[in-house]
Amino acid sequence: MQCEICGLFNLATRECRRQFCEFCGYGTHNTYNCRRCVPWNLGPELCAAQVEDQSFFFIEEDIDPQASKDKETTAIITIVEGEADHKQVEVEFTNLMGDETWKWKAKVVDENRFTMRFPNAKILGQWCHFKYLPMECAEAQMKVEA
Repeated sequence: MQCEICGLFNLATRECRRQFCEFCGYGTHNTYNCRRCVPWNLGPELCAAQVEDQSFFFIEEDIDPQASKDKETTAIITIVEGEADHKQVEVEFTNLMGDETWKWKAKVVDENRFTMRFPNAKILGQWCHFKYLPMECAEAQMKVEA
């Protein structure tokens, strides 16, 4: 026994799932040939197919503007030599940059690793140019990465 629609063996034609379109419900065509709802235009863009039945898709990142701004102004601060806690990192930036217009807040990510938001991306970029920064309030050196 062979299906007259899909060609699979041991499948009756009346039981074939390709007998009707799963998108629009019409029985005149199968899902692949549907002109009303083209499935490959509804999802992410197909970038490459290296192996049969395995494909790679490009999914565009849709970030709201506030999250994008946060991402551009957030730094990872790593203590590369010595030890310091988040309070010492905050005090260091307060002493260097001041606290009149910005409250420096460091959050612990891992041991000797912190995240900190900067007032803008330009200031963050300036701090990233330094290879290592010695800390005055702790005997340590830190590295700032965007």
